[in-house]
Amino acid sequence: MSRSASSLLVVALACASVAARAQQDAGKTASGRATAHLAARILPCDAPPIDGAVLIERDGRIVAIGRRDETSIPAGAPVVDHGDHWLCAGFVDLHHHVSSGGGDINDMNMPLNPALRTLDTVKPSAELIRQTVSGGVTTTLFIPGSGTFLSGFGALLKMRGGGTLEAMVIKELGAMKIAQGYNPERDAGDLGETRMGSSELLYQLLDRARDYAAAWRAHRAGEGPQPALDVELEQLRRVFDKEVPVLIHTAGLRDCLSTQRMFQQRYDLRMILSHGSFDGWLAADPLAIAGTPLNLGPRMYQFDRYGRMQGMCQAYWDAGCTNMSINTDAPVIAPEELQLQAAMAVRLGLPYAAALAAITITPARQIGLDDRVGSLAVGKDADFQVTAGDPLDPQHAPIQVYIEGKLVHRSTDAR
Repeated sequence: MSRSASSLLVVALACASVAARAQQDAGKTASGRATAHLAARILPCDAPPIDGAVLIERDGRIVAIGRRDETSIPAGAPVVDHGDHWLCAGFVDLHHHVSSGGGDINDMNMPLNPALRTLDTVKPSAELIRQTVSGGVTTTLFIPGSGTFLSGFGALLKMRGGGTLEAMVIKELGAMKIAQGYNPERDAGDLGETRMGSSELLYQLLDRARDYAAAWRAHRAGEGPQPALDVELEQLRRVFDKEVPVLIHTAGLRDCLSTQRMFQQRYDLRMILSHGSFDGWLAADPLAIAGTPLNLGPRMYQFDRYGRMQGMCQAYWDAGCTNMSINTDAPVIAPEELQLQAAMAVRLGLPYAAALAAITITPARQIGLDDRVGSLAVGKDADFQVTAGDPLDPQHAPIQVYIEGKLVHRSTDAR
């Protein structure tokens, strides 16, 4: 055999060895040891409660869930017995501002900032991430502030702080953030000082983005030339391709109707109306007819013109607005108090099942993550909390919280 042929044989054998080891490692990862969690009750959040229950996870995913007498635990699997405690899906908060190093989420120089994103400000060591998960909140949409009409794009994150950015990020672009009314109104005397001006600014930009996205779709279909790259619109065209939803800061009757008209009627985007506070509930009937997705909070009530306390969620729900989630707008409300927001909604008239869904499976569906989070089901991420009883009872703060099967919080941890 020639020297060159011998060298090629050595290389081939080395490559084969590496490939074999890679396959073995992949096999180990795919068939990692399962862990069984026993609990008195499991709340799947998209199915009826399960008493005398077991949840089995492997490699961060749920592989089985059900009654213990009907669910087989793999031989040799470690068993974590939570006794008479409950397991509930991790909470999801879609209006969150606390994962940066110090509030670096508003750039106020320009009224429209479609190229900005919060991903560049995430700080895994931020203390408020730990506080968030201590309340059972495992997934958040970390969005820019409402200082401008379009403040940028928020990142979808797992509240797995203290490690790497990669360990936290689910989607770099979770949603675009728009602000309608009040906060972003500009006092400089330029366009945008009034609602007429702010609407015109948004219409101009969104029309450009709509046409830019349509030109790219036509090009990909072989029906037009390749458009010139517009860096300002690159993120925004993903909104018009319906890959990324838009969350709109909206408060008050007038702005709720304006938001629905702009983002459902004129542009037909994947949209979520967020806040809906003050007298926004007076728009509940037309919003129900339009099927507008709502993300309500942080205010859970208002006194009406006669001095009566009106529960915000209850007013929308009774009108037929059932696509409803609840937020904290953290740190406006402490990030660990999403549970309390839902409990207040129940106290003020929202049905219990709707309130539990409003902080679990409904926000997951609204943001397009219901295949991974928001409920406990086979194939989903093993994100759950352990409580001494009803997770919407403020007396029962999470005792433990797991993200993808890993324990990330214990109530005995130093605070």
